[in-house]
Amino acid sequence: MGQSGDPDETAVRSAEARNNAYEKFFGPVERVFEEKSGRIPRTEVRAYRRRGPDGVRTYTLVTSGMSDLEMRVPARVRAPRRVELIFYCSDAEPEYVETIRWLAHFPHAQKTWIGTGHTIPNGNPPAPFWGSSILDTMLLMPTIVQKDGTLPKELVLVGNGVEFLWVVPLTSAECQLKLAKGLDAILDLFQQNRHPFVFDPSRKS
Repeated sequence: MGQSGDPDETAVRSAEARNNAYEKFFGPVERVFEEKSGRIPRTEVRAYRRRGPDGVRTYTLVTSGMSDLEMRVPARVRAPRRVELIFYCSDAEPEYVETIRWLAHFPHAQKTWIGTGHTIPNGNPPAPFWGSSILDTMLLMPTIVQKDGTLPKELVLVGNGVEFLWVVPLTSAECQLKLAKGLDAILDLFQQNRHPFVFDPSRKS
C-alpha cells in the first residue's frame, strides 16, 4: 500500500487492507468492538470464531488500528514499527477487549514502543487482571500459531510489514523470572508445563 497525502484516506485504506488480510487468516468476523473514546489511532477489536489445533472452537481477538501509526522504535533496534495485538480465548469477554485495546494504545500514548519479550504490569504495584488473584502482567511475544505469524507477508502498510504480538497474562513471579533470566526462561517454563495457547483464567503460577 502506498503513501497518501490525506491522513483520513490513508486510515481508511489501511483498515481495508487489514480487514482483507484478517478475513484470509480468520474467516468472517463475528463481532466488532468499535473504538468510542476518540483516541488516536482509532482501534477496533475484532472477534473471530475459529477451530484451534486441538479441534476446539475458540475466539481470536485482534486489534485493528494500532498499526495506523508507527511506534517510536529506536534506530538501533531491529523491531517492527507497526504491530497489532492478538489474543486467544474461550469467549470474547468485554474485559478482555478493553484490556487489549488499552495495550494497543499504550505505546502511542507513552510515545514509546513495544515488542517481543516486553512486559507491561497492571499498575504499580500490579493489580490482577480479569478477576484473577495472580495474573497481573502482560507479556508480548510472537504468536505460536504458525499461520498467524505470517501476517507481515499479507499486510504491508506504508512500506512496513505488520506483525502480531501475542498477549500472554503472567503472574508477578513469572514476570520476575523473565526479567532475571530472559524470555527463553519463561518459554522453557511454559513448554514444561504445557501452557495452553488459549487463555485459561484459572491457571496456576
